[in-house]
Amino acid sequence: MADREHQELQKERAHFEETKTYIREVLEKSLKDQQGYQRNIKHALVELDHLDSSLSYVNTLSNAQLLDMTTKEFRNLLNIQDNPYFSRIDFTPKDTEQTEQLYIGKTSLSRKDTHEPVIVDWRSPIANLYYEGSLGEASYEAEGQTHEGELSLKRQYVVEDGELEEIRDIDITARDQMLQAALTTNAEKRLKDIVSTIQSEQNRIIRAEMNKPLIVQGVAGSGKTTIAMHRIAYFIYTYAETFNPS
Repeated sequence: MADREHQELQKERAHFEETKTYIREVLEKSLKDQQGYQRNIKHALVELDHLDSSLSYVNTLSNAQLLDMTTKEFRNLLNIQDNPYFSRIDFTPKDTEQTEQLYIGKTSLSRKDTHEPVIVDWRSPIANLYYEGSLGEASYEAEGQTHEGELSLKRQYVVEDGELEEIRDIDITARDQMLQAALTTNAEKRLKDIVSTIQSEQNRIIRAEMNKPLIVQGVAGSGKTTIAMHRIAYFIYTYAETFNPS
């Protein structure tokens, strides 16, 4: 189903606005936290110069790490504050009756109080269901284990100027139509939007094992460079502790 009169459009718009509001709240708190960490570092450095205190050294390092983490989250959320996610999947894990509604975007965000996911990063294992899974019985791999269940919904969102314009319950045909629309945009916008229209074959290339050689062939303009860029982004996310693109 793909039109502006989708029966759940208003409900989805409300959720979209709630998510944007929460992101703004997180950004405001993050900015205050950054300022606090910077003050703590400054004070610790003063004490370190005068007292040569090991405690001041530890405080400097810990606050520097917290500042780095908070700054990265701030930048990621700042980039998506007007378009926080592009799709949703509904997945019911096997042997449970609780359906998870997961909104997929370009970064991850969880509730600070409950740790419930607000946005799931497109590179995460469960997000692979959006790219590879078919409605019905489905599974994904995470940390060496297979998680089975039922995929009951795959939905895509069309956002223009920070407003949710359309929602589409997608199938192969709908995905192909949106891919063609994305590929006809200019190169800069294409790099930003293609993550929402990645096909299963492209997804397998992006997530293919890092230590095996891979050859990708295609005509000019078929998206080889775009997929390569997203493969690097996937490596940075998945192998954060060991992968160094430099």
